[in-house]
Amino acid sequence: MAASLHAISQPVPLSVSAAPCLVLVFGLEEATTRWLTRALRELGAVAVHMRPDLPPAAAHNIVAAADAGIHVVNARLGMDATYLDYWELLAEMGKARYVAVTDLGPAALDASDVAAIATRVLEEDVHPITLPLLADDESVIGVLDVVSGEQWFPDGAVEPPRVDFVEAVEAETNVLIDESGGEVLEAVFGGEFAVAVTVDVGSRAGVDWLGGHLPQRESPASCTVLPGDDPDLVFVTAGRDGLTLGPALAVHTWQTQPVQIQSLAQILTPGLRGALAPGDTAAARIAPVPEVGSLLVGRV
Repeated sequence: MAASLHAISQPVPLSVSAAPCLVLVFGLEEATTRWLTRALRELGAVAVHMRPDLPPAAAHNIVAAADAGIHVVNARLGMDATYLDYWELLAEMGKARYVAVTDLGPAALDASDVAAIATRVLEEDVHPITLPLLADDESVIGVLDVVSGEQWFPDGAVEPPRVDFVEAVEAETNVLIDESGGEVLEAVFGGEFAVAVTVDVGSRAGVDWLGGHLPQRESPASCTVLPGDDPDLVFVTAGRDGLTLGPALAVHTWQTQPVQIQSLAQILTPGLRGALAPGDTAAARIAPVPEVGSLLVGRV
């Protein structure tokens, strides 16, 4: 049993030609969500910070273009239904969904309590898939993968299962195995159920685990305008036909606007692009700046 659990817990490696996973990050604490957005980019994922007030049509288009969503929740402050619409869209479209639990410590709820609160607020079962490893002062120094039993540390070390942790995670492991039919990560990636993960801002514990357990990129049907890092710069992700510099139409709630795609720059590594392959994402300068959530249609 231990060997099979270990096998199903391993990240699915991206192929050399695959575009990086596009993951949406949102939560009540903007500073923490932006920190996690940057941390995931450092690990090679294209992370996009989502503001809470997007119109329904824009949110729908952005979720359709993404591979996963992460709802960041502070263990001391809790959560509310501000981002419930985004979460429900992710579920309806079969996207991977994670609740990232931050700020764990002596004065906070534990990870399982936060997962229980998320279950009530998000109106679906959320099961912890990683739990915090604590130092003597109860600071988070690593995370425990409850499926494999492996211990993941911020310095990149991954240590094998410890016998004394088995009983502590047995209940959660059984739930995950039962709900997934034994294929835990495949079920998460396919959007079949949601999981909670521990992430610590101070030590970066859990970030490596999360970055290594995101789904593979899937090319969306349409080119979509995503939120950028500043008002004058948007991100765009290419649909199945790719995207090139030049004239285009931005379609937003059935209205069209002629725009000019002036430049495309890689998000994860410096460099300009003349075109995007299907599924690729880049920072873009487009004049006039289209509405976030618009669909881009190339013009000849």
